[in-house]
Amino acid sequence: MTKKRILGILVIFLILISFSLLQAQISPEEEEEKIDNAYSCLADKVEGECSSLSSEEKIFSLLAINQCREEVIADSSNEECWPDGNCRLKTTAQAVLALNSVGVNTDDAQQWLLSQNRTPSELTWYLQIESNEQTRCDITYAGTSYAIDIAEDKKISGDAGQCLSLAQDNYWLEISTSPFCYNQEFSISCDKDFFTTLLFRKQDSPIIHVSQEISSAAAGGTTIEKVESFCFREGGIGNPCNYEGSLWTVLVLNSLEKDISSYLPYLITLTEDNQRFLPDAFLYFITADTEYSVSLLSKQKKVGTQYYWKESGDMYYDTALALFPFKHETLLEKTNSKQWLLETQDTNGCWQDNTRNTAFILASIWPRDFFTDGNGDGNGLQDCVSVGNYCVNKGSCIGYGGQVLSDYYCSILSECCTVQPEQLTCAEQDGEICSSNQICSGGDFVSAANLISGQKCCVDGTCQTVTPVISECEQQGGTCKISCLSNEQQAFYSCEFGGDICCVLKTTQKKSYTWIWILLILIVLVVIGIIFRDKIRNFWFRIKSKSRRSKPGPKPGYGRPPPRPPHYPMRRPMPERRILPLSHRPLKPVKRPSKSQTELDKVLKKLKEMGK
Repeated sequence: MTKKRILGILVIFLILISFSLLQAQISPEEEEEKIDNAYSCLADKVEGECSSLSSEEKIFSLLAINQCREEVIADSSNEECWPDGNCRLKTTAQAVLALNSVGVNTDDAQQWLLSQNRTPSELTWYLQIESNEQTRCDITYAGTSYAIDIAEDKKISGDAGQCLSLAQDNYWLEISTSPFCYNQEFSISCDKDFFTTLLFRKQDSPIIHVSQEISSAAAGGTTIEKVESFCFREGGIGNPCNYEGSLWTVLVLNSLEKDISSYLPYLITLTEDNQRFLPDAFLYFITADTEYSVSLLSKQKKVGTQYYWKESGDMYYDTALALFPFKHETLLEKTNSKQWLLETQDTNGCWQDNTRNTAFILASIWPRDFFTDGNGDGNGLQDCVSVGNYCVNKGSCIGYGGQVLSDYYCSILSECCTVQPEQLTCAEQDGEICSSNQICSGGDFVSAANLISGQKCCVDGTCQTVTPVISECEQQGGTCKISCLSNEQQAFYSCEFGGDICCVLKTTQKKSYTWIWILLILIVLVVIGIIFRDKIRNFWFRIKSKSRRSKPGPKPGYGRPPPRPPHYPMRRPMPERRILPLSHRPLKPVKRPSKSQTELDKVLKKLKEMGK
């Protein structure tokens, strides 16, 4: 192969790569075609097969394409909980979400969900009483009053009974975790102007959360505080709280206009311990607090040109869940993930041939509204978008300055709004763009339209670079967690927080890529051998020919004699032997003994005689 030919192949190869890069961005027409294929693939998987699908596959198929409705209902236990025979919080909440979206009555299921509530034992609660002056206060509960004093430095002194004890250097009163104390109303009255509030934190955590409700009263007035903290358990009355089930249940109850404020402290406090469930997505849905949207979007992973979320281990399910609150919004993070999803789509239109994930991706990222009658959702409601309004996330409408219209239909977890949610740029919000390693000192991070990956918009504050604290565990390649996974083992390196342990991969789990490199090298050598096979063959023949010409023969006297030439046998001629007559034979000379020999014989003879 000539050099020109090789150069031509390389040029063609580079042209093909350039062409593929130019075609990397999928056009809107191609995107629409791919989504059509995805909906067709999901319909093919579901049509006539609903009875054989799992509970989640039926529920998400109902949510995405309004299929398997009867099978979802039949999969319940008396239409109260799902699945039949093994009722679970998460599955029941998802079923209520899907059935409610198609107009099915779910009152019994809602009552079952509410019956699973309990008081979490993971939280510690505090009562804060403050005044700008030194004051004396009376705290009344369970029919008894207790007097306490608050000094000018805000410190508390005195006995507040069995439910309240001095805590945090006597600045607060800790509320006992007994059910008796949690059920009490604390009535507070002071002789100076004062205010009261409740604070909470996860046990063994330094982070304190302040209740959104602050009560104040003039001198002689009264405020009332009561711990109202609940979660949802799974199973019997004595079972602990189930965090993932509580997330789904609170999300659904909030969409049904139920009061969920008493469940937020538990969900907020335990977010760090449950990141695998993407709690920021649920909390942003529920509260519309941009703190959670910023945190959620910052967790998007970037590997090359791939953008996705992967907290639980399933990148397709997690990406659909992370973008669920933004299904009516346009974000850079969403655009990047859509590109990745379209590039990794199966040839049949689904994703990983997975019915549940395909349905969830479509319902979350490419939703298509459907109706049970010609006008709306089965209750006669007119389609919101058809009259010029906009379907948005429930908490976003007011935040964007719009008005919620309850007489128009939008898909589940959406509200009909008079304005379209269009994000402002960071500059339009008088904010400052921070990099990923900076904090917003004195302000808060908010969502903005002009951010690129890794950037955050800081409003009412300044960007400050902080040096991350790297624990001994992280320096050794480990991860600090509450507990280790099955493929990890505990290592005795220190962590930043005292309650964490250091988890490292088990030695048997460590991956070796040596064989991959060997395989790649062999492939390269084979390709080179194919391209230059003619030159290699000639070179090899030259080496063999040179070796035959220069091969030395055997040394004389060693080894076997050389082979005889054919047809020429070699025989040694035998010499002719002649026999001479005796008279002609030469006589051998007679050897006479020397003089020295004669003397020696004499000596020996004398010695022999002497021996006798």
